Amino acid sequence: MYVTDKKIVQRRFARNFETYNRLAIVQRQVAARLGCLIQKAKKQDFNRILEIGCGTGFLTQQIISNYSVKEYILNDLVDSAYNEVQKFTETLKYENFKFIPGDAEETNFPESLDAIFSASSIQWFQNIDLFLKKAHALLNKDGIIAFSTFGNDNFKEIKTTLNVSLKYKSLKELCDIISPNYTIIHAEEWTQEEKFKSPYEVLKHMKLTGVNGVSKETIKQEKLRNFDVDYRNLYSDKDESVGLSFHPIIIIAKKK
Repeated sequence: MYVTDKKIVQRRFARNFETYNRLAIVQRQVAARLGCLIQKAKKQDFNRILEIGCGTGFLTQQIISNYSVKEYILNDLVDSAYNEVQKFTETLKYENFKFIPGDAEETNFPESLDAIFSASSIQWFQNIDLFLKKAHALLNKDGIIAFSTFGNDNFKEIKTTLNVSLKYKSLKELCDIISPNYTIIHAEEWTQEEKFKSPYEVLKHMKLTGVNGVSKETIKQEKLRNFDVDYRNLYSDKDESVGLSFHPIIIIAKKK
């Protein structure tokens, strides 16, 4: 397991935003699912909301397409994310954004929030427990927190073949952390497999979507060859394609 180096994460996402927007299909699907579930849980419009790790705006688009929001505070580790969100949402003619860049675990945010949202972001955090307590203090009475992250089987093939992985929390662990301060409205998880032509294409996909920000180590040729052989032996199909597992988790909860 690796401790997240936020500088690596920042650098790798920053240089791959354009390809992330095109290739991060699962993250887009998860944001759409999260947006749909938020609509079921929250019928009223919002005065002030905060979105953590807005990226290119997958979830942002879902929210402003379905709600009236007086003030939408965006946050991301990468400064240029705001420009990406504006491009991605420009057809929606929404102007009430405020962008606060920085590490969400350390950055100070405004209080009196109706909601805090985050899609495919908090798995990078060093201390999710502490962040959820921080979020609780920022929310209004009956405010909601809604987020997606990933569980233990996420990229399990990479963990097996390269021994590289984030330290993911399980759905149960997350629910146990949240329960003292929040009433859980919805919690779910699933796994899905995406297909690639080769193990090299798996690594390329991870690089181009910025999700390879786990290790500083450059994979040397011999290790890369061994990775290719091991991955094919363990995870190839009859058509010689290989799979990569995703393990999304979604939780929506209301402040107690």
